[in-house]
Amino acid sequence: MTSHYGDGLTMLPIWLNRSLRGLFLVAGLGYIAGCASTTGGGAQGPVIPEGKGHLILETGGIRQMNFTVINQETEDDVHSFEGRPSAYSPSFYERGNEPFEMQAFLDPGLYTIFVNTDFDQTIEIADVQINVGEPTYKTVQVGRFMLNVTNSGTPVQVPFVLYDYNNMSNLLGKGMTSTQVRHFIAQTGIYKVRIEQLEAGIDAIRDVTVDMGRVIPIRIELSPAAEQGPEQGTEGDEAQP
Repeated sequence: MTSHYGDGLTMLPIWLNRSLRGLFLVAGLGYIAGCASTTGGGAQGPVIPEGKGHLILETGGIRQMNFTVINQETEDDVHSFEGRPSAYSPSFYERGNEPFEMQAFLDPGLYTIFVNTDFDQTIEIADVQINVGEPTYKTVQVGRFMLNVTNSGTPVQVPFVLYDYNNMSNLLGKGMTSTQVRHFIAQTGIYKVRIEQLEAGIDAIRDVTVDMGRVIPIRIELSPAAEQGPEQGTEGDEAQP
């Protein structure tokens, strides 16, 4: 009977040698697949660490907002994300590859979450119960708008202010437009956007309705001689998971 020599499966018939190699290959592939299913890849999502619960903030496709998690019993700040730049940053724009930061792994307990928009708005979500080994989903009512500002048809970067729709004396914050794609995050609702350049005789005010899960485009042409298009777009970007 013919034998095979030269590796770990020595002195075995060729047919048995090949069968054992096949079994080892199948077992190895099964092990790799099992590891992949428990490391956060694919649709199953990240594995919850032992002894922790998983907080997920649902924001209608927004992947990054500054937020803080406070333990209600100890009043300690147990998690925070502060990586989103100010709305007035002149260099920031959407790059499209931002990691999803609206989540945290927490010890079991009761928490309060504070979520900041790009303006003077803080959304408080109290009494969030985190249980061991379980995901907890909380919806944050926010949306996005985008200012497309041009002068004689050329995109320009200008400062703007955001007001309460019903009270123009209630200033909610300032921002800086971009010649690139840039989204501004606010609570869902209706606002007024104002671009004022007194030296040029410009005082443009537009209404903006912020909806969850959409990006609302606002178009403002600063040159009086240019033809004005629709002030607010009706088509928003679909929210990404």
